[in-house]
Amino acid sequence: MRTTLSAAACAAAGALLLSPLAAGVATAQPGPHVVGMSQEQATTTLREANVPYRIINRAGSTMQDCRVTEQRDLGYDVEVSYDWDGKEWDKIETKVWRGIGLTIFCN
Repeated sequence: MRTTLSAAACAAAGALLLSPLAAGVATAQPGPHVVGMSQEQATTTLREANVPYRIINRAGSTMQDCRVTEQRDLGYDVEVSYDWDGKEWDKIETKVWRGIGLTIFCN
């Protein structure tokens, strides 16, 4: 999932995030809640919803019943590119959502 922002918008958003008023503001992308599902159900649900995911922690034997015990927003990466308009270079920052991280427990 990609979102293109101008450098000015990024600067304004950064200033807001650093302000005391932004305390407690969540940045998570909307996505399905998969905690409690089996690993197979969770990965199928996320794939069908076109939500990128990654298993960030696994405990127990993988030969047993595996369930999702936690999910986290993995945040954003920023890709930077430049565009020449004939007079000056414009910096273009594209936020790329890294998706959801899953914690799996197998018992």
